[in-house]
Amino acid sequence: MAVSVPITVPASRRTLSPSLASFSRGEVVATPFPTTTSAFYHQASSQPSLMAVRDLSTSVPRMISYGQLAERAQKLALRLRGLGVQPNQRVPLVVKRGLEMIVGIWAVLSCGAQYVPLDGGVVPDSTIRHVVEQSGAEIVLCLSVTEHRLRALFPSLVPVLIDEFVTAEADDDLQSDDWLDLATPDTGCYVIYTSGTTGKPKGVDVTHRNVANLVCLSPGGLGVRPGMCVGQVLNISFDMAAWEIFSCLCNGGTLVVRGSNWEPTIQEIDVLICTPTILSKYHPIQYPRIKTVATAGEPTSQDLADLWATHATYWNCCGPTETTIVNTMSKHIPGEPTSIGRPTANNTVYILDKQGEPVPFGEAGVMWAGGHGVSRGYVGLESKTKESYIPDPFANDGSSMYCTGDLGRWRADGNIDILGRCDDQVKVKGFRVELDGVSASLASAPGVTRATTLLIDGEIHAFVVPSQQDVDVIMEHARKSQPYYALPTKIHQLGQFPTTANGKVDKTLLRTMAVEAVTDDARPPSRAISTAASECGTLVESRSVSSSSSSSTLAPSTAEVDLFRDVPEKELPRPVRGLRFRILIVYRFLFGLVGLVNIAALAALLLLKADPEWLGILTAANLVAAVLVRQDVVINILYKTFCSVPKGAPLWLRRRCAKIYHLGGVHSAAGVCATSWLLASTIRSTVAYSHGNTVDSLATLVVSWLLSTLCCTIVGFAYPTFRKKYHNIFERLHRFLGWTALSLFWVRTVLSVYDSTPVGADLGLALIRSPGFWMLGVATCSIASSWLFLRKVPVEAIPLSDHAVLLNFTYTVPVNGSFTRISTRPLIEWHSFATIPQPASSDLASEKGYSLVVSNAGDWTKNCIRNPPTHLWVRGLPTCGVMRIATLFNRVVIIATGSGIGPLLGHISQPSCPTQLIWSTPSPEQTFGKALMDTIYRTIPKAVIHDTKVKGRSDLVKMGYNLAKDFEAEAVIIIANEKITKKVVYGLETRGIPAFGAIWDS
Repeated sequence: MAVSVPITVPASRRTLSPSLASFSRGEVVATPFPTTTSAFYHQASSQPSLMAVRDLSTSVPRMISYGQLAERAQKLALRLRGLGVQPNQRVPLVVKRGLEMIVGIWAVLSCGAQYVPLDGGVVPDSTIRHVVEQSGAEIVLCLSVTEHRLRALFPSLVPVLIDEFVTAEADDDLQSDDWLDLATPDTGCYVIYTSGTTGKPKGVDVTHRNVANLVCLSPGGLGVRPGMCVGQVLNISFDMAAWEIFSCLCNGGTLVVRGSNWEPTIQEIDVLICTPTILSKYHPIQYPRIKTVATAGEPTSQDLADLWATHATYWNCCGPTETTIVNTMSKHIPGEPTSIGRPTANNTVYILDKQGEPVPFGEAGVMWAGGHGVSRGYVGLESKTKESYIPDPFANDGSSMYCTGDLGRWRADGNIDILGRCDDQVKVKGFRVELDGVSASLASAPGVTRATTLLIDGEIHAFVVPSQQDVDVIMEHARKSQPYYALPTKIHQLGQFPTTANGKVDKTLLRTMAVEAVTDDARPPSRAISTAASECGTLVESRSVSSSSSSSTLAPSTAEVDLFRDVPEKELPRPVRGLRFRILIVYRFLFGLVGLVNIAALAALLLLKADPEWLGILTAANLVAAVLVRQDVVINILYKTFCSVPKGAPLWLRRRCAKIYHLGGVHSAAGVCATSWLLASTIRSTVAYSHGNTVDSLATLVVSWLLSTLCCTIVGFAYPTFRKKYHNIFERLHRFLGWTALSLFWVRTVLSVYDSTPVGADLGLALIRSPGFWMLGVATCSIASSWLFLRKVPVEAIPLSDHAVLLNFTYTVPVNGSFTRISTRPLIEWHSFATIPQPASSDLASEKGYSLVVSNAGDWTKNCIRNPPTHLWVRGLPTCGVMRIATLFNRVVIIATGSGIGPLLGHISQPSCPTQLIWSTPSPEQTFGKALMDTIYRTIPKAVIHDTKVKGRSDLVKMGYNLAKDFEAEAVIIIANEKITKKVVYGLETRGIPAFGAIWDS
């Protein structure tokens, strides 16, 4: 970030003293290649078979030689030229880490154009929109997985897919002499956009001369030569990623592109370029192949520098994006104090006071950079460029110098000590304090490898790595170099620092962690922090160094998950997996089991020639089973039993128990069997009646046929195809025909007992001796029980948006993972919604009870949103649903589409285990409101919310698999429509991921 420092350089000060001049200017040397493209194509033509890229971002590693890479880049470049791309144009590159990204870069540069790198997986739409509009681009390079974002944002743009050119066949007619290369030293190479934390992102305009001056000369080329492997581990939008790519491919090395798992890449490489935060996660003894390491982007520590310099060549570097990645480098010697070294070749560094005069040795000043590394300025920001880039009065050759905003001082040996930032000054107790200076003194304490500081509520908080250090020793060390007012009042010890996408310390997350730890030391840490702790397996001890002390278990999450990487093939042959995961699902197993029991009963009847009365008993028995398994209390007891298996039990057992939500298979099978027995009994009685061999009266037969017709109608309308298509009709028919059928069952039972009772015998006594009578009584009580709890209750309606409303109830507090039924017309229709338990008042509810989210999904819900109710009818008890099974697992990934987020909110608000979320829905905040989004992010800060309106249709199988693997989840639970649920559950289970999701009849 540029920092404006008033500067006036008098004519008499246009020269430096001889000693300062020798230190301020790097070695003057000619660059062997004027552009990055000339360097790359030199390597491609001189050693075409040498491996250029090894891509580990896919499930199967991909490799490409220099010759093949050049050919594919040329084909794409010719396509771009055909579409009108001219030299000096800017071409946004919306990609993800991989071989395609590399091909796209060289294709754009070969046209003489300038690429603008954007990570299509993480960059927000606002940045894409700003970059495309500011660059004036008409052509955008992208991947098939990022194309939808561009089409949604800019329908008139021409997206060119790089994928096709990566897989294209080699063109024997394209000779190296014919290769297109329109780049010149003064044409743009890339534009890197800053983070934009203080406003819109600023694009830094970097030329080929700038980049070639670093990567084609020593030490910026890092000694890369053919046969050496360089890691490409950083985000493409970070300028240090350009250092990785160009230092490797301009010098004949092999670029190893990492996937979401860093380990395979780190094991393979000879050269690692990264931030100190990233490097601190690795120990050189475990990675003996790494021979050269370069860090920049943030201050290093003495211990880290000594450690790596003992085992490899360690370069400590410094320089803002505006001076082309780095403009000072120091080859660290173990035991020597760290510094950022001297200016690199053809670059200059001036340390000036506020009057623009060079400061003497040992005095602090503001660092200004000049020379070949100084970029052209900010794209489209002329006034900002003039403010930060001014004519270099010491060179007096028309070149510019740039205010870095860093504070530094010259050592006597000509190296530079970095002292912090001009914009890092804070006021503590009336004194000005440089936080970076405090951080540097803490980082040099014994045992400390990394340190940073933040001002929080007027106090200095220090964060040090690793944990379990002696705080008294750290403070004693800091007192030697810092005044009393600059000493931290609280020290937080971490196993490792959280990082941003660019690998720098995530100070925003550190601030959140510190505030939470300080706000209530007795309170357990938030779910976000606890989840992160389990991911890292590290502790943070927050210790006050004043009069009080406290501690909390905290840890950051630093994992970067590529949700769109390829997934493995399904594990079993197609016929076998179809049988296992589609045919023999638990629902069908239960259906078949009930059917087999009834077939066994039929065989017993035929074998024993039992009394026909057994047909009625078996009808009643199946009716009782069908009704009981849908009764609120029975469902809750079954869920309670199966979901009480300890989390320490074997996973295979917990997976089986989690299938409890398929108990609908018993209901369906018992209903079909009851109808079959009834129909068989009616047909037998009718045949016997026609032969005069039955006691059944005509009235009994008429009622039996009416009842059989009703039951067949109910079963027929319950067939999944009809039920899905005419759901509302089915619900009403099922309810009213069911009540009618129950009444007729009673009539038939009484008539049957009457017909079989001898004249003069007591009918009442005969009824109570009939098994069917008691079973029918149980079924009736089961059906009626929910209506005994029918009541009209007050409801608090809180609109979330124009498309959703939150309803709050206070009459009970249900268990997590349950649902309830609500209605405005209890005799006509009922609607089921998942509950969000509120054991106490919260942001969503003012009183304890439960909430539910009603989103626009039909006429009833639309009316509920437009005319929020004050009272609603409820019946029965809140009943357990599929999300109740989450208590069986130690870590879960939950997936929802659209309004499926409702059933997940109870678990999200009060998770029973570490949880990650994927929610795919159009315009989530507009549809469901900011309050709901805040609720999600409060407990799952890294929730994946996929806006389908912006990003297109989501591949939930791929996303779910990758997130489950990276999160080490024991299970995935999905709430979506039947089609998506079946697809995701099948796609995950056939790849070894336990997946659960309710279907229509579950």
